[in-house]
Amino acid sequence: MNKDETEIMSSMFRSYYEKADGLYVNELSKREIGYIPFNGTMIRHQKVDPGNAGNGMRIFAMKTVPRHLYNSVAFYRKPDERLMKEKEWLGAEVIFDLDADHIEGSSEMSYENTLDEVKKHTERLIHRYLTGILGLSEDSLSVYFSGGRGYHVHILKEEFFDMNSDQRREISNLVRGEGLKSKEFCEVAKNGIYSGKGWVNDIDIAFSEAMEKAIFGNVGKDALLSRIQNYYEKKNDMKTEGQKKKKVIPGPEKYAFLLKDELELLDRIINNMREELSCEIDEPVTTDVHRLIRFTNSLHGKTGLQVKRVKIEDLHSFEPLNEAIPKIFLEGELKVSSKTPFTIRMLKKNFTIDKDTVVPEYVGIYSILSGKGMLE
Repeated sequence: MNKDETEIMSSMFRSYYEKADGLYVNELSKREIGYIPFNGTMIRHQKVDPGNAGNGMRIFAMKTVPRHLYNSVAFYRKPDERLMKEKEWLGAEVIFDLDADHIEGSSEMSYENTLDEVKKHTERLIHRYLTGILGLSEDSLSVYFSGGRGYHVHILKEEFFDMNSDQRREISNLVRGEGLKSKEFCEVAKNGIYSGKGWVNDIDIAFSEAMEKAIFGNVGKDALLSRIQNYYEKKNDMKTEGQKKKKVIPGPEKYAFLLKDELELLDRIINNMREELSCEIDEPVTTDVHRLIRFTNSLHGKTGLQVKRVKIEDLHSFEPLNEAIPKIFLEGELKVSSKTPFTIRMLKKNFTIDKDTVVPEYVGIYSILSGKGMLE
């Protein structure tokens, strides 16, 4: 942004923070606060007390006018100390950052489509992994639109706060389906420790179904299934008949020994299931017990949209480009231009930014902050 654009955007952000509601997180005085101003680099190790009527954070934001505003996921006894060891760490929320950067093919998608795709991963994270496999209640989770290109999911259950980075990485690996290979899977599966939910159970069921098709079904043009079928057709002894029955029934027995082609089939199933069921999260965010995360109800400095909490029951229908636009930006207009014309859909209307285009203020703010347009 040029100097004029910076001054105008800063003024608009200040106006927002003067009237901002809900600019608060629990245990605020135990959180490290960080921000990036419109001119300058990250400023960290700040402490803000709630103040009278809980206005401490709003007053802080009015004075500093952050382009990006953050709070630590950790709680500290002394959050304003500059050295981590002197802050006296008291625990940290477990955070999942789901962003378009981690979605394959997102660079070719429109902004609206990337938001839809990331939402699918967010819903899968919540329902398959957190409330499903881990058995957490929805009340112990909070979900936020990041204001940019994704969502943040927080585990607020105190039992998780003391987890170290390695323990958090285990959860991350579960969510991402990390480290799943046929040989390693067999070592785990043959021990028969099945919970009835999760990767081992789901892969076992899918592999059993694929083996039933390979041995007894119509394999069509699938070369791998054909090779497996040919093997069993050539061997009609009693031992092979027993093997065939074990291979098609879910359970640990079949994993004591698999043929080379069966291992290849298992790998194919694992890869397909990981692609279908894993969640693309930013692992360093989950494992970092000192991470800063975007502050609730702050503004995102590359879009002008709010970091907005979303109820889990409302997530599926939530539309960020309709519902995360600050009310204060709804009334005015801005004239913007773009060397490369682009279209953005906000508040259920399509806006094409070209030369000397007059648009609603929120569209103009997005155009300028995203770098796609410039102020005229």
